[in-house]
Amino acid sequence: MVFDKFGASHDVDFHDLSSKELLCIVGESVSEGYALLNHPLYGSVKPNETPYRTILLAKEGSSPFAASSAESSEMMFKAHTTFEKFTDKQKITDPDLLADYQVVDLALASSAVEAADR
Repeated sequence: MVFDKFGASHDVDFHDLSSKELLCIVGESVSEGYALLNHPLYGSVKPNETPYRTILLAKEGSSPFAASSAESSEMMFKAHTTFEKFTDKQKITDPDLLADYQVVDLALASSAVEAADR
């Protein structure tokens, strides 16, 4: 849903992988000069409870909304640490539940995108 809404106006990459794997990719991007525009564990949804997680990045210094390099690195470290506290759950395959999780992810991501675009 995030790709459908923002794919034409923003650079959106969709990765079909685990939250842990996504955190690793985002962590690498942060180390390569990207900054976080939203917290990697935003919302009150635990990292092992949702199959969707949108993380917004910008080239460091390109957005006043972006966290600094140090803040981004710290948030990624804490996100990895928090994620390690949770055990994996069974993969969600119910189409209705997947759609519900996409709606939650879209609502959270939309708020962050709108703030970053100001």
